[in-house]
Amino acid sequence: MIGNALELGEFELWCHPHVAAHDGSIASVQAEVRWRRQDGRLAAPGAIARAFPTATMQELFVLHMVCDALAALRMWSAEGFELNIVLALPVPQARLEAPGTRGLVAGLLAQAGLAPARLVLRGSVDGACCEVADLLDWLRVRGAGCAQAAGEFIATPQPVHVLPAALRRWQASYAVMSAADAFS
Repeated sequence: MIGNALELGEFELWCHPHVAAHDGSIASVQAEVRWRRQDGRLAAPGAIARAFPTATMQELFVLHMVCDALAALRMWSAEGFELNIVLALPVPQARLEAPGTRGLVAGLLAQAGLAPARLVLRGSVDGACCEVADLLDWLRVRGAGCAQAAGEFIATPQPVHVLPAALRRWQASYAVMSAADAFS
């Protein structure tokens, strides 16, 4: 099941940009994996974690998603965005920290010419309370008392290939909001 999905390209990286509220800069990007089945529907988040028949298949999945993340980093660099990725994968943290996995990931980073700090692997995490669609939404969330909204907010997820355009929209939105604040 997972092997077929890997071959068919059914796994997609979706990115949550972390935006600094004080200046609109993109602090980092958290990427998560979504499984778009052949019928076009998204699988439930836990479906990926339950689908691994063997530890070898789990490691293959991790390496496949790491390669996708490295391709995204290179694409974003070509677009003028030097971002770091925290890649949340639906596998146990112990698998990600295993010496064999760490060695393979380090080799892939070196082969891609990227510093190790550009890609951090983590087991999947729950969505943050401060996920917002735009700066006005962030102001609403902050007004509602979200503890994390004071310094950084998390933009709604974007498919990896459209992230540069989304980041340009964030920067333009921030510039407009900053200009409006200057006249207030």
